[in-house]
Amino acid sequence: MTLNFIFKFYSFFQSKSGFKRFGSNSAIKYPYKVWNKDCVEIGKDAFIAENSFLAATKSDQGANYSPKIKIGDNFCAGSGLFIACIDEIVIEDKVLLSDRVFISDHVHGYEDTAQSIIDQPLRKKGKVLIKTGSFIGINAVIMPGVTIGKNSVVGASSVVTKDVPDFCIAAGNPAKIIRRYDLKTKAWVKAI
Repeated sequence: MTLNFIFKFYSFFQSKSGFKRFGSNSAIKYPYKVWNKDCVEIGKDAFIAENSFLAATKSDQGANYSPKIKIGDNFCAGSGLFIACIDEIVIEDKVLLSDRVFISDHVHGYEDTAQSIIDQPLRKKGKVLIKTGSFIGINAVIMPGVTIGKNSVVGASSVVTKDVPDFCIAAGNPAKIIRRYDLKTKAWVKAI
């Protein structure tokens, strides 16, 4: 056995320890980073690719938070996933994220112009919910306070600042609904 193999083998087993929940048959591919694993739940049969960062921040600049990152079953994320949480981010079952998706429930404080932004505490801006069966495209950004509806799609490089209803496709910066699934005709139609 090589030293590299032993390190990766050890890292895989370490990845499961310390989490609030880490479901069976789930994995985070090395290298990765997780802050405050006790605030992170990962369901069963979930996979997160390499170079991902789950940042559950409990304190910043004297402010305290109770972050909660909850990832459902049968979840799959490409490399470079970045989740930044001080409040709550929930990703339900069977969600697929492409590479380099960014999700946050907060912003940096900027209100006090006498202080640099880096010296101001983080500000909650709303919980994030990504519902069952959704797909988020490469380089997409999910901003605070957003809900992505069931079986909805967010296009590549989109910046989602408002809710996306169930069975919709949103794209652009800022993202807009471009198609909806019509339950009567059972077809995808252009949004008006």
